[in-house]
Amino acid sequence: MAQFVKDYSSSKDAEMKTYGLIFLMALILGCTNNPDTSSGSRRVNAVDGNAVAASIQLAYQDTRHDCGSASKPAFLCAGVLFRGTSTSGAHHAWNPAPGKTGVSFSYVRKDANFDHLAVGTDNGFIFYPILSAPSGKDHMYVLCSFPVDGYTWIRAQPGCGESSQYPGVSGRCQSQGISTADQWKAHFDKGPSGADRELIYGYVCAFDVSTEMNALGAESFYQSLRAMHLLPAELRHRYNELIVQAWAQDIPTRLPIQAFFYTSVSGLVSARHNQWDFFNSTGGLFVPIIHMTLPAVVTGDATFTYNPADQYCQPDATSCS
Repeated sequence: MAQFVKDYSSSKDAEMKTYGLIFLMALILGCTNNPDTSSGSRRVNAVDGNAVAASIQLAYQDTRHDCGSASKPAFLCAGVLFRGTSTSGAHHAWNPAPGKTGVSFSYVRKDANFDHLAVGTDNGFIFYPILSAPSGKDHMYVLCSFPVDGYTWIRAQPGCGESSQYPGVSGRCQSQGISTADQWKAHFDKGPSGADRELIYGYVCAFDVSTEMNALGAESFYQSLRAMHLLPAELRHRYNELIVQAWAQDIPTRLPIQAFFYTSVSGLVSARHNQWDFFNSTGGLFVPIIHMTLPAVVTGDATFTYNPADQYCQPDATSCS
């Protein structure tokens, strides 16, 4: 494919040289070990939860413009890409909704803060930065980035294009000649206001950050982050929304899940369920639970901490029930 695809799937050796610190943190985690089943019992891989939290915190603080070239958006190597989930006995939290070709995520880092998650969620999972994912994990592809909630449930799949509320003006930003944060804000200002302000989320456009953007990919994503700073303070849903290409159902061992997270007491209950479910669905892989605290103000700091008491399953355990 075009140069962006070549860069997007470039060798991890080159990335280790350029981003050695982040890769080193990933190595510390030891998350690529397979369960030891040679003796007929399941063996969870040993993971240092504090190192996982430190790695995520490091990625959050990393505000680089790109990952080494104009065709490598920053989400490949920096920031925290996560999905808020709800717990259900009918499905695994890490599975995409059946029939969907895009999956909604959010992205937080020091220069892209917000204070709450989408649709009232308080738990979910965090993906490794794509270029730091352990070997053997599927490559995730980010397709587009909304500076705010994109009401993607009323947009055609995968969720990056125009909404049913505002056809013609809510399509991908670049298709409307919008390529900068200032142009995005000018378009935003033409949208619903006053009593109709809540309709703004179906009006806004998403920046295309897919592989087809090639050398414009990194700048497009950077502009979507810049646009977050131009939002009016009174806007209710200030979190961003990124659409990731959907993956296959029931492939937990192939997913680059770095941690499960929670933001509240009730979220911890769900995170423990997800950790238990993942352990038993993968034959004994342990993924730590991390407490994510979002900043109260845009200029604040998110924190990511590991507490052994939060874990339902334990590193080195042979079972989790």
